[in-house]
Amino acid sequence: MNSASQNQRLILLLLVLAICVASNSNAATLPCQPCAGIRTEDPQKLIPGLLELPRLSEDSRLYLAWPVLLDGTAAAETVGAVVTSGSVPWLDLQFTTPPPLLGNIELLESQLAAAASQASAAGSRGHFQISWHPTEPVDPETWAKEYAFLLKRAAVVVTGAQPGARVITQALEARPDLLSKLYSEEIAAYVDGIALAPSEAYTIEATLDLLNDLDPGKPVFLDSLPYPGHPEEILADAAQQSVVGFALTLFQAPAGSAPELLPLKIMAEEFQGDLSYDPYSTPQGSNDTEAWSFVRGEDLSLRVIVRHGSREEPIKIEFSDSHLRGPIRVDLKSGNALGMYGGIRSEQGFELKWQSESSVTLLRLDRLTAEEIEGIEGLDEQVTVTSERHLPVEEILRRLQAVEDAQSRRLSTYQAVNTTHLRFQLGVQGIEVTFQGEIFFRQGEAYDWAWQDLYLNGLRWRGKRLPEVPLIEPKRAANLPLEILFTKDYSYRLRGTALIDGRDCWVVDFQPQVSESVKSLFRGTVWIDRQLFNRVRSKAVQLGLTGEVISNEETLFYAPFDETGQLSEPAADRIWLPNRVVSQQIWSLFNTATVVEKEMKLTNVIINSDSFEQRRQELMASKVTMVRETEQGLRYLVPDKETGKRVVKMKNDPSRLFFAGGVFHDDSFNYPLPLAGVDFFSLDFKGSGAQVNALFAGVLLIGNIADPTFLGSKFDAGADLFLVAPKFSNTVFKNDREIFKEELLERPARLNFSVGHKLGNFFKLNGTYSLLYVDYSPSDNTGEDFVVPVDHFTHSVGLQGSFNRSGYRLRLNGEIATRSNWEPWGLPESSDYEPEDKDFSRWGASLAKTFHLSGFKKAGFELRYVDGENLDRFSKYEFGFFSDLFIHGYQMERVRAESAWVLNTSYGFEMGELFRLQLIGDGALATDEDADLDQEFLGGIGVAGTVIGPWQTIVRLDLGAAVAGPDDGFTIFLMFLKLYK
Repeated sequence: MNSASQNQRLILLLLVLAICVASNSNAATLPCQPCAGIRTEDPQKLIPGLLELPRLSEDSRLYLAWPVLLDGTAAAETVGAVVTSGSVPWLDLQFTTPPPLLGNIELLESQLAAAASQASAAGSRGHFQISWHPTEPVDPETWAKEYAFLLKRAAVVVTGAQPGARVITQALEARPDLLSKLYSEEIAAYVDGIALAPSEAYTIEATLDLLNDLDPGKPVFLDSLPYPGHPEEILADAAQQSVVGFALTLFQAPAGSAPELLPLKIMAEEFQGDLSYDPYSTPQGSNDTEAWSFVRGEDLSLRVIVRHGSREEPIKIEFSDSHLRGPIRVDLKSGNALGMYGGIRSEQGFELKWQSESSVTLLRLDRLTAEEIEGIEGLDEQVTVTSERHLPVEEILRRLQAVEDAQSRRLSTYQAVNTTHLRFQLGVQGIEVTFQGEIFFRQGEAYDWAWQDLYLNGLRWRGKRLPEVPLIEPKRAANLPLEILFTKDYSYRLRGTALIDGRDCWVVDFQPQVSESVKSLFRGTVWIDRQLFNRVRSKAVQLGLTGEVISNEETLFYAPFDETGQLSEPAADRIWLPNRVVSQQIWSLFNTATVVEKEMKLTNVIINSDSFEQRRQELMASKVTMVRETEQGLRYLVPDKETGKRVVKMKNDPSRLFFAGGVFHDDSFNYPLPLAGVDFFSLDFKGSGAQVNALFAGVLLIGNIADPTFLGSKFDAGADLFLVAPKFSNTVFKNDREIFKEELLERPARLNFSVGHKLGNFFKLNGTYSLLYVDYSPSDNTGEDFVVPVDHFTHSVGLQGSFNRSGYRLRLNGEIATRSNWEPWGLPESSDYEPEDKDFSRWGASLAKTFHLSGFKKAGFELRYVDGENLDRFSKYEFGFFSDLFIHGYQMERVRAESAWVLNTSYGFEMGELFRLQLIGDGALATDEDADLDQEFLGGIGVAGTVIGPWQTIVRLDLGAAVAGPDDGFTIFLMFLKLYK
């Protein structure tokens, strides 16, 4: 006989011995091992979960126990629902007859009748537990005698009504003296199982030994253990109790909620039939690893439960049997069978490794046949078992984790030049702020970043030190997806494959498994190289955001670097870094959804440099502005007043004060409008969380206040004020001629209130109330017979929706308005005044996009459509610098329209690092019956420039000229801005 045959016979002998040993235990009489069930106060709460896929099969055994009152209430509906769910009904019959039982026979008989009715309704699979909870105290000395009588009497009734019923005792204390008293009352012939309450291990062991002597082969049930916080622990707990000697373990469902049932259902499926505990096939692992193997009699295959706890390193177990094969891991979150590979077979046995986010793993293993064993005689010392298949998502992510873990061990530091662009999308021109400097990454530490250069719209800041700007960042996610150890915060789904940046990739979607109200997490997609298992790209939307940042979507582009920091061809030994990050954020600033596009690029990468720390410390000791990544986002690193060393400044100053000056001119004013004053700006006014901005420029006052988390809610609320001191002209064009005798002077004042709320991640809805007061007076040109409108208030309520995605900005808005006082105005012979114009409505839509090109160049457009009803001279849309619609060169309060299409375009570029030029073209198709405009083209061109002036001032110049349509004006806007504090 050769060695392979000897090994095969030895394995079979050990298996037979294991089965024989197991058949002598108390746990051998149920068609499952280990067996488990759940005890609940209300089974109806569990039925929906039991009916979910995967459903329990006919042969599976999941026991569902619940208390049944013997008050005549029929249980047929509940029992039917339990049976339909595939569970085995376990009815805990609640007898309440007080002692002595024979002295209260009438009540006892009524409860026995109810028990018979319950048994008839339960069917042949029903299990009946006889529990006694008398309404009066029982003498401990007589309890065993009284209960034994009830037990035997009830067993007779129940099995009479349902011959296939099984009768079990109530959960008894694990006391040998109590069990001895009960068995002395000759209960053995009347019960099909003994239930014990949990107790100390030594007490349980003594009680089981006694029961094995008193009633050999009678199954013993553990009733009941607390339902574990991690449902997969049920498998390990049931296996552990099965080895102790319990045929079944019931777990108590938590009160008030339905627990996660899937691991329990999986266990019922996997451990049905003829299984026995096999100590000879139980694997060995590390000190914190427990394992239990159960062998199936029909094919000698194994079901193995491993409790290992959550860990970063892979779980490893070793079987002494080298003839195991075909390892499969059963996913306890889905029930799916996941093929495993990488098992190592040697003469000493069979070794398995895997990564798991749960604390318990369920394995299936087959055995080699005799012929297969003959075929592998002369086996090499170590053989890796592999197979070709479509990888499950768990295996893909495990490999990704392994690759990134290996990379983290090779990568201790890297440094690079980081260039981050913040592009604020405001109209067609926008503002771009760029920070550039060296960034330092240390494994396991937060990165530090030196802001060595600042660019405003491509112009280099000329000051000796960079201004300390307020830092606005999204709330840090509670947990990031695809970390080295996955948490239960996320679920993952393999969507398929795709070609990304020339690499064949797996496409894996991830999403949170917990509510956004609990924590901020991400939802998105990651593309993983199918050959190397590196991340190639990831795209995610952050959920559950609060505060100023209400939306954050980012895409990370990964690239391979060699050991010198140079971009290289993909290979297993390369370092993959996110060398480009593109994101879109939506900030709630003064009740407006402000879109900020962010782009980060890494250049001049240096990996594992010997001079890394020396260079970092040089910058730390310099006067350059530095920031550090923290749990709260970026924070400034500032010198400590005592030590001089840099420390994190956790509380940034949210307030800034600017000196503002300039001039504005168009022909609606009799003279250029001087602007001189201050602008105060705060994102957290006096620690209240409120946003405040106040611009006082002599003749002009603009104020804003907003709370992005109004009263601690997810709503924002605020108000803004606009006041102008001088009056300006309000004129009329008809047939391309200005009607001077209808000219007026007016001074408006406006107060707006707004409440907003985001819907989803890219849409924001705002409700507004506006109060406008206008002071009208005649000008030098006003005709004597022209009736000036009365001063009045205009009340309007409106709704605005904004959608922002991929840089595109869509706005929809509408408002209805009414005037407080509306009396006849105008020339006596005109029909300008209409009483119904007291109430009017306006609505519109816009679409905008800014395209950012290389070298700080950018092009943008905004297309708008506006319309309304009952619009007159004072409610129509106007074209002007501070008006509803903007056409460069058009003066305020001159040209109006009832409806219009408007297109604003711009192209900007910087000339060196000193001057930025913006070329602007505006056009509109305007319709206004009173002015004889029928889709008439209005055109204007403009030039805007920005200069970083002396004394760290920002100078903004905007010139506009009308080139088509009824207006031939020219506008000038010049503004100086100086940061004071």
